[in-house]
Amino acid sequence: MISDLYKNIYVIGGNASGLAAASQARRVNSELNITVLESSSYISYGSCSLPYFISGTVEKIDDLFTYSREFFEEKRKIRILFNHRVTSVNTSKKEITALTGRKGEPANSGKNIVFNYDRLIICSGASPVKLDIPGLDSDNIFYFRNVEDAVNIKKFIQQNSPAKAAVIGGGSAGILVAEALKRLGLKVTVIESEKKIFNDYEGEIIDIINGNLKNAGLEIITRTRVESFSLSKYSNICYGINGTTELDSTEESFYLETDLVVICAGIKANTDFLNGSFIDLGQNNAIKVNPRQKTNMPNIYAAGDCALVRNIITNRLDHIPTANNAIKTGRVAGANAAGKDEEFAGSTATRVDRVFGIEIARTGLGISKALEYRFNAFKITDSYPSHVKAIPGTHEITITLIVDKNSRKLLGAQMIGKADIAKRIDVFAAALSSEMTVDDIYMLDLSYAPPISTAPDAVNKICGKAALMLNELKF
Repeated sequence: MISDLYKNIYVIGGNASGLAAASQARRVNSELNITVLESSSYISYGSCSLPYFISGTVEKIDDLFTYSREFFEEKRKIRILFNHRVTSVNTSKKEITALTGRKGEPANSGKNIVFNYDRLIICSGASPVKLDIPGLDSDNIFYFRNVEDAVNIKKFIQQNSPAKAAVIGGGSAGILVAEALKRLGLKVTVIESEKKIFNDYEGEIIDIINGNLKNAGLEIITRTRVESFSLSKYSNICYGINGTTELDSTEESFYLETDLVVICAGIKANTDFLNGSFIDLGQNNAIKVNPRQKTNMPNIYAAGDCALVRNIITNRLDHIPTANNAIKTGRVAGANAAGKDEEFAGSTATRVDRVFGIEIARTGLGISKALEYRFNAFKITDSYPSHVKAIPGTHEITITLIVDKNSRKLLGAQMIGKADIAKRIDVFAAALSSEMTVDDIYMLDLSYAPPISTAPDAVNKICGKAALMLNELKF
């Protein structure tokens, strides 16, 4: 049992990882004093669901909250302090300073409060990458990350009925927001600075998703930098976006009229308040931790989107901000802060999205990352029927594998299709965690029924093809 010297545990952040940490600490020790400091007025929600609130698929924002403040305070005896934004951590004095007050209120309307911790768990999440572009304070330009953002975007649409919208950023969040806006009847343009949307997917997968998005009426503009906004002389409203589009050998000016701008240009760990704390940071300003979620400073743990995790394939610390990682690392951090000795094994960076009726999923490394990490890697892509063709409703599943020639081990997998993608990518994720070869995966006894799959399944088939290529050295 934990010593009386460590009875006061503070958790920074009241979302997935923070509440998982606080709850697990309570399960381990019922005698602890546990306090969660949350910067907003909301806890216990998944930001991944917010686009569905904007589109109206989820009617009430309250439906996205899993648990209430009262549940944690009454059932789990965990104190929740809303509107407490942590501004600094003094690791030598074991002090946290938090500024009270709601987001958007004048700074002088709140007050600074100092809390003394015995053990601290940092679960502060991630924040949007802020663009350095004139005009960002316009009334119709929004970042998209949290509940307040989603509520403000929906409120603006309901009150102003915009006809055209621009989404800056063509990653997962940007495309999901674009779909939500399209479902509301807006003409939507996605502006991406890289050569392709979903930039961490292989070209073979992106070609399919691009065609599907264009068929759905979404306009996609790539290789374009947004440089300024055109603002109305009579109101604080942006009516146009200015930028530069990179062509093969030159550049040209870009302009787009719009009534609404949503920025989804990536995220970074929310750790600015740790300046001067001597806590080591790494990629994307995320906190370096060991497998027990301990930082380099005594009695301080970190978990969730603000922390690095071990990448199972590369065995390096990596920033992999997913809901699954947030919950699991939070549980480990909370258990260990309460006196246990648990470890988080790592992540294969598995994720899945459904956009405009198409599922797209990935796990592990892409080919460029595999080569960057000095694997002797090759790529194979093929398409297979979802189930027996004689049964109505079959559709094509396209799979890309990244395989190491030397060890024959799987390094990564990506898939796209109308359905039945998520659970198949989970097979590949489990295979990566077990360091399986393509031969091993081909021999897996996967389920079969004519309306559901083929014999063997698409997962087996592409691994069998990869094994044949390795045997015949057809590279």
